[in-house]
Amino acid sequence: MTPPSDRTSPPAAGAPVLCPVRGGKRSSKTVDRAVALAAEHGAKLIFLYVVDVDFLGLATVARVKLMADELMETGRFALSILADKARARGVAEVEEVIRAGSVERVIVDVLQETGAGVLVVGRPVRAPGVLSFAPADYERMLERIQIDTDIHVQIEAVD
Repeated sequence: MTPPSDRTSPPAAGAPVLCPVRGGKRSSKTVDRAVALAAEHGAKLIFLYVVDVDFLGLATVARVKLMADELMETGRFALSILADKARARGVAEVEEVIRAGSVERVIVDVLQETGAGVLVVGRPVRAPGVLSFAPADYERMLERIQIDTDIHVQIEAVD
């Protein structure tokens, strides 16, 4: 099994490119790489936004539902902007997917459902006020995703 890498790997012929995003400006290099791959290979591009409200833990059910709804709406807005940009840059087919659940489980499910040939992800940024995976946890998650799906995981570094 090849570990997740920074090397470029084209999607399998006809296979979509999956790009999970959080929608912030730190996602721009990841999005740019996914758009370029999809455009270059004539592949469908799937943007994925995952709402994981487990971090709310002990909050009341009503608050968790309200927060999840707000995050879903934020995701819809962010993905619509990204999809428009991808189409403007020559990607003929763009899909926007929003799901609730565990980030890892949702990514695996969407990879399997769509038959995506490559997963383009960014590197987590640890900074004050930024919720992110610890780098070692993130690498382990990507390795598990690659093992579970046999999909090439391409990591796009951020500045």
